[in-house]
Amino acid sequence: MRIAFLRRKLVHLSAVAIIVATAVAGALTPGLASAEQNVATVPVDSAGMPASTYFPPTSHSLSGPLLKAWSTTGLMIIGYPISEPVQENGRVVQYFERSRLEVWPEHAGTKWEVQGTLLGTWLAEQRYGKTRNNPAFNALPDGLTSNTPDRVIFSETRHSLAYGFKNYWDKNGGLWQFGFPISEEFVEDGYTVQYFERARFEFHPENAGTQFEILLGLLGNDYAKALKIPTNPAAQPADAVIWDAGLFSPQIANAFRNGTGIWWGKVSTDAVSVRSAPRNDAPAMDVAYSRHPIVIYAIVKGDVREGTDAWYLTDNYGYVPAVYVAPLVLNPPPQTFGGHWVDVNLSQFYAVAYNGSTPAYVAIITAGRDGKTPLGTFNIQSQVRREIMDSATVGIPHGSSGWYYLENVEYTQYFLAGGYALHGNYWTPESSFGNFTSNGCVGLMNTDAAFFWNWLNIGDVVTIHY
Repeated sequence: MRIAFLRRKLVHLSAVAIIVATAVAGALTPGLASAEQNVATVPVDSAGMPASTYFPPTSHSLSGPLLKAWSTTGLMIIGYPISEPVQENGRVVQYFERSRLEVWPEHAGTKWEVQGTLLGTWLAEQRYGKTRNNPAFNALPDGLTSNTPDRVIFSETRHSLAYGFKNYWDKNGGLWQFGFPISEEFVEDGYTVQYFERARFEFHPENAGTQFEILLGLLGNDYAKALKIPTNPAAQPADAVIWDAGLFSPQIANAFRNGTGIWWGKVSTDAVSVRSAPRNDAPAMDVAYSRHPIVIYAIVKGDVREGTDAWYLTDNYGYVPAVYVAPLVLNPPPQTFGGHWVDVNLSQFYAVAYNGSTPAYVAIITAGRDGKTPLGTFNIQSQVRREIMDSATVGIPHGSSGWYYLENVEYTQYFLAGGYALHGNYWTPESSFGNFTSNGCVGLMNTDAAFFWNWLNIGDVVTIHY
């Protein structure tokens, strides 16, 4: 018997309520979400992202404000962590390949809560002395103040920033991430470089045209080595999942939510098995297909798949590897209506149930081939619980091209003369949903059609658009 995503939400409401309550609090209680299988959930933040993550390449973990700051810039800018958090000079700090991050709790709630150590300044002194015995560190003349779109001179340090380095500085965090320039460009170790308070930029012409054209010096490694900071491998914490970029996608904050504290994803591969436990060999309960919505109740640790051990707990106690799920971000409707209504987006192939401006439910749809689904704002005219759909009633005789005769069509809600309706579509394979396959109606899986049947009444609005 098929177990569908999002489809039995009301049936499982009591079980899900426990999960939702703990998810909103930001720390899911281990074992609570799925006691039947004794699977422990991992703590999440307010957006639903893991509160702690682990990096096998360096065998160190990240959590709290350090993880949040790292996630906003990431691997290419800061590098992997090479130590665990430590207390130094009254502050919590952590060492990374290209940086050393410091926690400033007095700035909590601002971007300055976590700041990078001035490692560029440190390295300049190590290599060129406190007097910076290199002409590139000499301040530009006071009279030179003209800025252009390609070059800017900072009065704070009397140094300029131009062209490729300026573009990189602007796009990757600017002052907060790198600090002011403290030198001009010059050649060092065979590369064109420029020093900043917190970093050293390197131009790598061998990587021209790629994301590696400009790289940052491994100043965190250099600083940790100079200070003899322990960088021995650490074990993966029990509450940390192995890092994957998708787990920390900024789009999770924009994912579909209905106010219960949980969020919706969509299948990001052709198809994925839903398993009874977060194990690669666990029995498959179902198959979910590309772009189909999946409600995310919790994150759990399980078998490693595509490099991460994070799995998502869906409804019906089914599990999918997190690596195959992306946030479901919906285009906003062009307008909203009062009461219960439905927005149908033919660009994304989703139907969304709204109560006023508040979304409540989302389902993947089929729509009419060759522009056959009408666009506009309509009202539900009639509802038929179960019926036969015969193409002859809309002018397509039996035996002609496009004719059909379908028995036991459920949850039909007509919104326009000529046979246009929302209804259950059992004859189209689930893998084909999210496409133009119908003769003009908006097709839904039967369990979705049942939800919309209960959601809408005669006169309620259905709006259809691209």
